Amino acid sequence: MKRRIFLAGSIGLAVGLPAHGEPAVPRPLAANLVTTSRREWQRLDCLAVELTDDEQQFRLRQAGGGNRPSIAIVDDGFTDGTLEVMIGAELTGKGAPDDRGFAGVSFHLAPDFTSHETVYLRMTNGRLNDPPPPAPRIDRAIQYVADPGFHFDQSRERFPGRYEKGADIGLGRWHRLRLEILGPRLGASVDGKEVLRVEDLRFARRRGPVGLFVGDGSRGFFREMRVTPG
Repeated sequence: MKRRIFLAGSIGLAVGLPAHGEPAVPRPLAANLVTTSRREWQRLDCLAVELTDDEQQFRLRQAGGGNRPSIAIVDDGFTDGTLEVMIGAELTGKGAPDDRGFAGVSFHLAPDFTSHETVYLRMTNGRLNDPPPPAPRIDRAIQYVADPGFHFDQSRERFPGRYEKGADIGLGRWHRLRLEILGPRLGASVDGKEVLRVEDLRFARRRGPVGLFVGDGSRGFFREMRVTPG
């Protein structure tokens, strides 16, 4: 199996090459509605991704803005296989009171960002927060969505609890998110424990870019991004 790993180096438009086991830091090929920067977070070198100021202001003004594809592209061609990344998030203080520390991985993107599938974490909803969040938030720590037409509110209304689950995550912590994708099926694990299964991906078998996703009022941190075609 061919494995592509994006490694430490200055952020630019090129993809880094493996270099003697250096800590892997994603390097964006393109970005939509987000800014990226090289950071150290929780003592580890990483890529920080957050909404542009214009996009954050747009979302504060307009309901439903959180469904927009705020993504930094890190791979230009993936269909099936495994996506794995170390991921963390914090709140920026720029968003709404109900922001949750949204960060995740998008796949099967259309080149013009008009459609995508995404699995993201709501870090403040995780069981590792102290104090833990109340119900029903504690059961809504990981989410699958597809854009257009299948956002969290739509899936929650039609299929409560099927596309979102609880998870042992917390704000301000590193976690390892792994997505195994094969045809219409997806298995998502956090720190080695499977927490979500999806049997009906909306854009199954589409070849498209892979990206790092962030949501309202959130700054995501990413390292050790691995894209392994199946």
